[in-house]
Amino acid sequence: MGITLLSHTENMLKTVATAARVCYSGLPLDELLCRYSEEDDRSLIERVVGMGHLSVVEHGVMTFKVDSSYREELFKIMIDKPFLKISETDDGFIVSLNLRTMVELMTEKPELKFTQEISKFLPDFLSNLPTL
Repeated sequence: MGITLLSHTENMLKTVATAARVCYSGLPLDELLCRYSEEDDRSLIERVVGMGHLSVVEHGVMTFKVDSSYREELFKIMIDKPFLKISETDDGFIVSLNLRTMVELMTEKPELKFTQEISKFLPDFLSNLPTL
């Protein structure tokens, strides 16, 4: 079975970009949500994350069904990444993590099979960043 994406934050690009703008804008949230285009949102996230500010991508979350063959790797990851949420099931695990944890795993533990598999689900607005 491997790894299957079960769910993710709806409108992830808009959610992450709006979170970044809330920090620096005096505009009301409703206006932040509708004022900027998808291209504006992509450009902002590339700039912010490119400068090393990963906190804004914590607002994007993904949940996966992971088979039991990843058990050892998941326990290794849990030691360093407390924001990884793992629930055991009869045939594996349900794993939830935010995009920051996902990006950090890709840079810190690229050799792990788990990291390689979840990287396939990285949103396209993060896939071309120089830090990866």
